[in-house]
Amino acid sequence: MKKEISRKFCVAPMMGYTTPYARKLYRILSNKSFLFSEMIATKSLIYSKNRENIIDNDCDNPVALQVGGSEIDELIKSSQIAIDYNYDEINLNVGCPSKAVQKGSFGACLMKDKLLVRNCIEAMQNDKIETTLKCRLGLGKELNYEFFEEFIDEISKTGIRFIYVHARNAILSGISPQANRTIPPLSYDFVKRIKNKFPDIKFIVNGGIDSLDKAEKLIKEFDGVMVGRLIKNNPFILKDVDERIFKEKKILIDETIIINYFKYIKPKLGLESIFRLLSPLLNIFFSVPHSKVYKSQINVYMKNQKINLIEKLLIKFVNEKKLS
Repeated sequence: MKKEISRKFCVAPMMGYTTPYARKLYRILSNKSFLFSEMIATKSLIYSKNRENIIDNDCDNPVALQVGGSEIDELIKSSQIAIDYNYDEINLNVGCPSKAVQKGSFGACLMKDKLLVRNCIEAMQNDKIETTLKCRLGLGKELNYEFFEEFIDEISKTGIRFIYVHARNAILSGISPQANRTIPPLSYDFVKRIKNKFPDIKFIVNGGIDSLDKAEKLIKEFDGVMVGRLIKNNPFILKDVDERIFKEKKILIDETIIINYFKYIKPKLGLESIFRLLSPLLNIFFSVPHSKVYKSQINVYMKNQKINLIEKLLIKFVNEKKLS
């Protein structure tokens, strides 16, 4: 049975960042944010021996599994895996512009073939999990609303209920994936127009959201926002989301957050690198004055795999700094 879940504030899927460990920290910091996995190629999802380390979902709901692929049988299997791991949603990525993704015939290049994308969505759909899409406005340097509308019109025939739109084009050659997040111009107006054209679909906007103030403003205009780099750079912004976006109790940064996070990652030590386990938490130092001595000591402890000492040091840090 599909759950009715708020997607008012979503944390974007980010390769190398929205790992199970990052998602655990995000959930500790915000009860209400809708989380996403990294984009996972369907072949990796189905065949990788390390799948557990990639898609583990330790009751971090609401959470979506994002996949990249265009093989119908693999997408059907991926939907079942998402159900087995208790994800609330499976999301098809047709927005990633990287060359590696293009070689695998998925990501943004699929926007060239709207019928194929429709077939992919239809294959993934079932009555146990929500199937959604993340896309761009179009392809190339020139914005073209007619192309975008025709693409969404085809996808709408699946009965899809949620579409996440990175409000830029994807440029498939000549610039890097990182540059694709900043160089193609934003057009929230295209998303507003498409939202009016297809009122039965919820459109969540992504791109250029560099503060909670901007997120709050855009939530009034769209069905939700998806925020990426802002959270990557400083995940502790999430502590304000429940209060500001959902009008619920604010999460306080105290030693409980550190204890709960370490309780999750300690059993993983030896199965994962200590850096991968700790990297989401280390941004606790973001913009905090005089934290250099802590960073230096943690680097020493990490080299020597002293996870208990790192935990104690971070508890001391939050108690001394009284982060709000």
